[in-house]
Amino acid sequence: MKGLKFLLFLFILVLLVVLFLIPFYYSDITTLLSDLNNGRKTISSVWDETRGYFSNMDSWNVLGLLFLAATILVIHSIVDHFILHKLDRFYSGKFFLDGLLWMGKRQLSLLFTTLLFIFMANLFVDFYSNIRIASKIDDLEKRKYTVLLLGTSKLLQDGVHENMYYTSRIDAVKELYDEGYVARILISGDNSSPNYNEPIDMMRSLVKRGIPKSIIKLDFAGFRTLDSIVRSKRYFGLHDVVIVSQGFHLQRALFLSWYFGVDARGYEAKGDMNWAMFVREHLAVPKMILDIAVLNTQPEYGSTGVRRQINFGQRDLVFIAFILIYLGIAVYLSYDAFNFGKKIKTN
Repeated sequence: MKGLKFLLFLFILVLLVVLFLIPFYYSDITTLLSDLNNGRKTISSVWDETRGYFSNMDSWNVLGLLFLAATILVIHSIVDHFILHKLDRFYSGKFFLDGLLWMGKRQLSLLFTTLLFIFMANLFVDFYSNIRIASKIDDLEKRKYTVLLLGTSKLLQDGVHENMYYTSRIDAVKELYDEGYVARILISGDNSSPNYNEPIDMMRSLVKRGIPKSIIKLDFAGFRTLDSIVRSKRYFGLHDVVIVSQGFHLQRALFLSWYFGVDARGYEAKGDMNWAMFVREHLAVPKMILDIAVLNTQPEYGSTGVRRQINFGQRDLVFIAFILIYLGIAVYLSYDAFNFGKKIKTN
């Protein structure tokens, strides 16, 4: 019986990890479902695309997944110990009602765990990135830089009014150029359709503002921030750069730069977040961590490069042992928090 309970625990653990990932990949999932409903894709193609998310995982990512699962369990246990255990007094001994209460506790636990993970991920990234973001030009060392301008749409969704974030990024690059901080410029943005070309639009705007076209290069495959950072190093040879975007975007860009070995600072263009952008950006940070630590997500065009794999040398064995010990502690704590293997006391 205990073995059956433990198998049930493992099944619920896997289910929790899957449900945990959904908020961060919600837009990707809804796009897949929409394409399926509209006949643009079949069940087979959706399955192939879903498997593609995991196709680049290697031995490091397996350990990253174990670390993620352990962290989810630890947070879950903390939430249960300090908050949800207070609901135990409502157990009545009736199988159906107690089952509903147990499921409710698990859902609340998943919600709190996800919110805590989002908070911790953003806190960690902000701690690293904010010190490297210059809000005024005097915060940068006076010398010539290569500027990486991250693309955005020129117009709002109405197709008429200009996007303020676009204008502010152009203004920021112009300011850097006028003050003598610019040696060359790489514009990296989306060119996913014939009628949509962020790099060309930005180049034309910069040229109109008096910046020579000869110092501007274009990357048409900057579909995501990860793509722009990886390609700036591997395909354009940039190592020491100033990245221009809004501050909330620079936080992710600078963390990715550190991870992929690009020596970067940020120059903040004007522009604050509305509520929808606040939610999107704070979900994008843990998604970024999952992309690089668990899924080994690759650029749409290109690669992050070959990296060595886990071996059985002393250094890697110690690392693996630490991960497994952490996972074992997490499973022990969470097994108890799930109320498995113990009787619930009722009055």
